[in-house]
Amino acid sequence: MAWMRVGLLSSENWIGNLPEAVRADIFARSTLLRAEAGEEFSIAGQMPRGMFQVVEGFLRLTGLQEDGGQTLITIYSAGNAFAETAVVARRPLNHTTQAMTPVTIRCLARADFWELYGRHPEIPDALCRKFAAAIGRQIASRQLGASTRLGKRIGMIFEELAHRAGRPLQDGRIAIDLPVTQQDLADHLGVTRQSIQREIRDLKAARLIGREQRQWYVRDLPGLERLT
Repeated sequence: MAWMRVGLLSSENWIGNLPEAVRADIFARSTLLRAEAGEEFSIAGQMPRGMFQVVEGFLRLTGLQEDGGQTLITIYSAGNAFAETAVVARRPLNHTTQAMTPVTIRCLARADFWELYGRHPEIPDALCRKFAAAIGRQIASRQLGASTRLGKRIGMIFEELAHRAGRPLQDGRIAIDLPVTQQDLADHLGVTRQSIQREIRDLKAARLIGREQRQWYVRDLPGLERLT
């Protein structure tokens, strides 16, 4: 499935692939933090407190536009580690993270990060692989945007949301409980909101997705999978 390679949600979990003893060292040095839906967890321009990993819930990563608006870049889900790039580069955060749902986040303070970084060579090795994979995803995303029509790309996003953030209902629909707007989709895909509206209208007319009272639904997941 294409959304598993290039999607809106990120669940890249390099910590989970470390040897058990190294993970145990990280977890023993970490503290658990919590944030409520809508709360900003980290802010662009600030120095990172440390490296973070999502334990439960969803966070949105946003970038600042020239007009002061915020663009949805990606959504972090359970397992995803973030802010380690800023820690390694010893620079402020480039982006802001905001809780989309109640979230629990593991925090490894900067001093502890660097001590474990020097103690366990598996950590810098894993980070190199993560950074290389991130570059590969950026290239794949550009290729997808150039070669795939907009309606299919939007369908891929809803397929991904259904699989990874969906709540099955008794009537067969899948509720998407993340507050993703049409403007979010437009900003993420680099198109106008009017373009998104047209494609969403077609997907609704095909009874693949629906929206009621700001709640998105996937009405026909097999049909959506055939589209994508």
